[in-house]
Amino acid sequence: MMEALTQAFDLELTDKDHGQGWAFGRPVGITTDQWPRSRINGLPMAHLWTILVPEAYRVKGNDLVAISFFQADDHVEDRVGGVEDMITNLTEVNHTDAENFWASLSRYANHRHPQDIYLEDIYLEDIIGGGWALIWLTKEEFEGEATALPNKEDGVYPDYEIEEWSSTCFVKDEPAQFIQHVVRIDDPNVGKMLDEWTEEGDENAYIPMFSEKGERLGLDRFHAKTHFGGTANPMQAMPEFSPFYIEFEEEFGDANMGGGNGQIDLLNDQFDWACG
Repeated sequence: MMEALTQAFDLELTDKDHGQGWAFGRPVGITTDQWPRSRINGLPMAHLWTILVPEAYRVKGNDLVAISFFQADDHVEDRVGGVEDMITNLTEVNHTDAENFWASLSRYANHRHPQDIYLEDIYLEDIIGGGWALIWLTKEEFEGEATALPNKEDGVYPDYEIEEWSSTCFVKDEPAQFIQHVVRIDDPNVGKMLDEWTEEGDENAYIPMFSEKGERLGLDRFHAKTHFGGTANPMQAMPEFSPFYIEFEEEFGDANMGGGNGQIDLLNDQFDWACG
C-alpha cells in the first residue's frame, strides 16, 4: 500500500543542471533501437522531457525513479500500411523496397524497453488519435549517457515527407533545458483524487481552482504550472485521475497540444490533454 501524499512539487526550467531532469535534449536509459515509434508512420517520436520523480510519486516501485515522455503527431500524419500491425501484433512485413525501414521498425517492435507504455488520450482518442509514449527509468538508466539519434535513412519510410512542425526526433532535436523541483507551499489538494464535481461542505473533497472556494483560497496562484500532484489546471474537463499525477505545459519540450496542457495519471497509466 502506498503512503498518503503530503507534498506537491512544481517543475521549473532553469539554466543550471540540478540533476532533476531536462526538457528537449535526448532520452537516456534506452538504446537507439528502443526509441519509441509512431503507430501511424513508424517515425521515431519527439522526446519532450525526462524528469526525476519525487520519491512519494514513484508508484511503479522504488527502483523506477524517473520518467521520459515522447510525442508523435499521429492525428495529422499520413498512414504507412503495416506499421501499426507490426508494432502492436509483431507482424512481419515483407517489403523489399523499404527493407531498412522495416528492419529498424521490427527491432523496435521486438525489443521495446520493458517500461515502454504507449498512451492514448482517454477522452479524445477517437477524435484526435495522437501518439504518446511514457518510459519509466531506473536510477542507473536516468544517470546514463544520452541515446544516439536514430538513423534517418532507416527511421523514415522512403519518400515520406516530414513536415517542419511535426513531432519527430529529427525535427525536435534541440539542446536540453534543465528542470528543478520546487516544493509547492500550502496546496489543499495534495493527496486528493482529481474531481471536477465535489460535495458542498465536504472538507476532504478536491477543490477546483476556479470554484467559489478555490477562488477564496487563491488557487489560481497554481495556474499554468508543470507539477507533480496538488491542484490541477486542465484546459478543459477535469480528468478523474489519482493524486499520483503529473501535469505539464507546452513549454516543456514544445509539446504540440494546440496551446493546451496535459495530465498523466502515473498510477493507472492514463493520459489526457486538451487544446487551449
